[in-house]
Amino acid sequence: MMEVSNLMREIPVLYPDDLVTKARKHLREDSFREIFVRNRDGSLAGYVDLSDVILVNDTKSNLEIRAFLHDAPVVHSDDSIEEALARIWNAQTDSVAVCSYSGELIGGVTLSALLPIIMSRQHPKGLVSEYMALPVVTCHPDDPLHAVYSTITESGFDALPVEDEDCRILGMISRKDLLIHGHIRRSIEAKHNTPVEYVMVTPAIITFGDDAIGDAAQAMIQHDVSRLPVIEQDGQIVGIVSRQDILNALELPGVVHAQKSE
Repeated sequence: MMEVSNLMREIPVLYPDDLVTKARKHLREDSFREIFVRNRDGSLAGYVDLSDVILVNDTKSNLEIRAFLHDAPVVHSDDSIEEALARIWNAQTDSVAVCSYSGELIGGVTLSALLPIIMSRQHPKGLVSEYMALPVVTCHPDDPLHAVYSTITESGFDALPVEDEDCRILGMISRKDLLIHGHIRRSIEAKHNTPVEYVMVTPAIITFGDDAIGDAAQAMIQHDVSRLPVIEQDGQIVGIVSRQDILNALELPGVVHAQKSE
């Protein structure tokens, strides 16, 4: 039986008294939306979130990480995939810390790594329309990249749909798209007016409200995306479904949830 240890990955070494700019650098460059922080004795101190630290400007660069710490969900390396997902769902995070039984922080596991495993074990029932979220935060093709990056980090969403003036889907833009190329990162940092259409991914991977939620999950796994815009037949965006929304359709230990309908 697969355990958390099979999916665990190393995390950067950060301490509460490190400067927040150090955490910001790792969060910009790493696939974690959260980074777990350890005390000097190796125990878990908590986690820092991208949306908290990314907006810390240089005039406040002397702030320490401890000012941004949140309580972190925890599993052990021999815990089940289901237990890890239940803790992520309860904490509403995108990852879970892995600690030894003595309390030492030894790694982390992301929701994106866990989702393919759980979907091979479960076949969730229901339609996308029952789990999709509203309202949808979107952007437009002529929006500057630096403004869209700010929206992504402030909202906590990993990706945004790009829509035309009639609210029809044109593409998607993700945090990964904005950070993967150095020249794009530099354009964002310099606040150039480079438009989103220069970077957005087309065609967008989409789903419909009457699609099965399990099919939406499989599309996320196949295309390695965190969110799918839900559209009408004419291309209008009517909702969005994320990996977190998929968790609401799964059977997880200790988690009781109802289907979403709004």
